[in-house]
Amino acid sequence: MKNTRLSRKEREYLRHRQEILKVALKLFSEKGFHNVSMHEIATSSEFAVGTLYKFFSNKEALYRALMIDVSKAFHSSLMVALTTSGNEPEKIRACVEAKIKVFMENSDSVRLYLAETRAASFNIKAGLDTDIKVRYEEFLEKLARVFESGIKKRLFKSFDPYLLAVALDGIANAFLFQHIEYSNAHTFDADLIVNIFFQQIYKEGETRDE
Repeated sequence: MKNTRLSRKEREYLRHRQEILKVALKLFSEKGFHNVSMHEIATSSEFAVGTLYKFFSNKEALYRALMIDVSKAFHSSLMVALTTSGNEPEKIRACVEAKIKVFMENSDSVRLYLAETRAASFNIKAGLDTDIKVRYEEFLEKLARVFESGIKKRLFKSFDPYLLAVALDGIANAFLFQHIEYSNAHTFDADLIVNIFFQQIYKEGETRDE
């Protein structure tokens, strides 16, 4: 069996990288991406500027790393939720719960992304680079297969499964982006999102456990 344990040097590298990303996110959030320099990030994270450039070639690469890390966190949590045990409605509910959890844990990164991409709140794909798009498409396809399975079992009305995945994710994004803008002015949870959505796609007369 291959030994995957990281060496001390590798662990130190990852720790320093995370420290830099944490400081950069704080500065970007406070001042805006374009108002922060690599020198300021280096000073605040207590690294020499030359050391900072060993981790990231420029400020754009640092920003990209922040967004990719968040994308990986979303992707991992959502894919796990969609492969959890249970029926199709339970998988969908678990997916929405996972999305809310990761979103709240990374709200500063999401807020930064929205500020820098402006109109991205109307299309979550806007401004994303290729590898993030690939993860997002993989998630939508996985979610679509759950809807497809539910349609075959006659749990859901017969709509295009992919479009159902896009619609559900769009509704969840709308609630979460509203939270970014207005914080706790309007509280919500996964139950509210999925119940609103399920009202439109459950087959009439279908009995189910909520």
